[in-house]
Amino acid sequence: MTYYGFDTRQKPFDDPRVRRAFAQAVDWRRLATLDELGSSVAATSLVPTGIPGRPDGDFLPPYDPAAARALLAEAGYATGAALGPISFIASGGGYDGALIAMLEENLGVTIDYATMDFDTYQDRLSTDPPELWSLSWVADYPGSNDFLGVLLGTGSTSNEGGWSNPDFDAAIADAGAATTPEDATAAYAKALEIVRDEAPAVPVSYGTSYTLVRDGLLGATQNGLGILRLAGLAWAR
Repeated sequence: MTYYGFDTRQKPFDDPRVRRAFAQAVDWRRLATLDELGSSVAATSLVPTGIPGRPDGDFLPPYDPAAARALLAEAGYATGAALGPISFIASGGGYDGALIAMLEENLGVTIDYATMDFDTYQDRLSTDPPELWSLSWVADYPGSNDFLGVLLGTGSTSNEGGWSNPDFDAAIADAGAATTPEDATAAYAKALEIVRDEAPAVPVSYGTSYTLVRDGLLGATQNGLGILRLAGLAWAR
């Protein structure tokens, strides 16, 4: 999964209205179509399709530039220029150029964009994150919490933007304590609604992968990282 996030610990993105403004100024569904054909699909939430217990529905912020500009004004910024240059650093994602163009066109902001090699970029995110950043995430296990609690839970080491929301944390805790799959899914849906409305991070796409198999070959399945598990391969007798 590829997603964009904000440093929520500092102005202007400590204000959820500013984060929502940026989120609603981007047509995320159109952005996803700019990737190489067949290499990804448009995201609808931070939890990719196919994850057991994933809530149904679309949890992306709506594309609404007029509402986005109104949110900025409500937050005290009459124009996007009033925000000053927004620092955006990435490791060189394929969506970055189109994202910048939409933000500049729809909000009138100035984006100060730079790229870094991945190792340097990871160090920067951990020590001095830019105001806007992007990452790709591959889950350690196929579960909703590995995309929600791990990425956005208060104090999580993978919570690069430093976001903290007690209602979100409570929903994740409820999901972990649920005694039925239905209750867990309902709690994760509540968590996704909070992420949609607070916009600490916005997903853009899920990666796709393919495995070539043939009759008689057993165990050709992917592990939790989406990689073919070679140790399980065997020929049928």
